Amino acid sequence: MTTQPPKIFLTSATGTQGLNLARLFRFQSPPWPVHATVRSLTSPVATKLSSLGVSLTLGSWDDLSALSSSLQGCTALFLNLVIDFTDFSHELAQAKNILSLAKAAGVRQVVYSSAAALSSLEEHFNVEKDGSPLMVASLKSKQAIEQEIKNGGWDSWTILRGANFMENFLDPKVAMYPGLKETGVLRVAFKSKEKLPFVATADIAKFALEAFKTPEGRLNEMEVNIVGDEQTPEELMGLLGKVVGREMRFQEVTDEEVQRQKEKNPFITAGLAVRVMGKFMKKEETARWGVELTGFQEFLKMNEEEVRSTYL
Repeated sequence: MTTQPPKIFLTSATGTQGLNLARLFRFQSPPWPVHATVRSLTSPVATKLSSLGVSLTLGSWDDLSALSSSLQGCTALFLNLVIDFTDFSHELAQAKNILSLAKAAGVRQVVYSSAAALSSLEEHFNVEKDGSPLMVASLKSKQAIEQEIKNGGWDSWTILRGANFMENFLDPKVAMYPGLKETGVLRVAFKSKEKLPFVATADIAKFALEAFKTPEGRLNEMEVNIVGDEQTPEELMGLLGKVVGREMRFQEVTDEEVQRQKEKNPFITAGLAVRVMGKFMKKEETARWGVELTGFQEFLKMNEEEVRSTYL
């Protein structure tokens, strides 16, 4: 008896996680059906998705009609949303709408790409005091979405927690490290000799694929930390500099300066959070799942063209 592949509704299909997942799903044998909504059917990424065979519906996450249409017949949902900088409540409202429509459409499994657990962060870091308003809102929003999923009555759910994204060192996300691409100097609240956890979004996609392949398997009702590599900031800049072909270096920002800057630069406190993540997100724990992981050096080699275009 042949098992029918899942038919998946994919949020954030035009982002790095979504595109990686779309490729994995469509490269299965036979290819898995994938549906998504996009804001433009003619954008470069939408064109890539179409070429992979992804079924696209024009619409946003606020377009309930488009969402309902795209979700019809889907059996699984990959959820990956982002905080709205102008309305911190918007992300949760979108998640509730998508989950409700998914349930009505017959979706039985949800895999959610979340963030570092708020409860784990709070054991080591005063999020309310030392986090920026954006960070606090984002973490609380994702925590609320997790509870919606856990209490949603799904046949299967999995929560994936990626460490600091390696893609943050590439355009356009490198903007969260002001001055890095222009000056070659990484100025954040990391500690120079302290190893920090990083992940390539392709590794998150690998875990999502495994969850969807075996809905009742070992990832069912699990919250999984995903760390592909652990590097110090100095090591990161050394590896990056070799690919770019120019000096790249790290300069530590003091905690006092972080507090002075956090209202003007919402990303500055991310350095404090990433430092804390290294205390409870470990590569050795991720490796126990037996999923192939991507090191930072390998990531740079795989994305050499994007690295060079970012910094040169």
